[in-house]
Amino acid sequence: MAACGDADQQARENLTESTAELQEATANARALLPPEPTPVSLSDEDAGRVCRAAIASLNGRDPAIIRVISTNAGIHRVRYRRDDGTVWTNECRVGNGTAEWRAVMDGQPGRWRNEDTIRFTVDGSTINIQTFMGGEPVTNDTYEVN
Repeated sequence: MAACGDADQQARENLTESTAELQEATANARALLPPEPTPVSLSDEDAGRVCRAAIASLNGRDPAIIRVISTNAGIHRVRYRRDDGTVWTNECRVGNGTAEWRAVMDGQPGRWRNEDTIRFTVDGSTINIQTFMGGEPVTNDTYEVN
């Protein structure tokens, strides 16, 4: 009978070790994920500023050259002209600390690029944009956007 007790004790110890390993693995996995957004309430004007900053960050542009050209049902359409003269149009949905974007070509919106995770914070005119692709950080840009 003592062997049975030893086996039960060993099983409990193995379970305790496995639980601790699982908790550690979960904590390590969470550390790799993008930070959770902080809930924010934005005016349409502020959401447009966030869209300008997000598109600037994604495309390596200055948000000062990007203009909001329309807002409809929470979707902000922005446009900018590159140095080579080409005009680029994008749309954003902004809310709850995250933004989504899509390109617009010949007036037709493309698909939402939801493989990109865009997180933002707004502090007055300062907007920080963090972009993650496949869970990996890609950008962390801060702009003054008026």
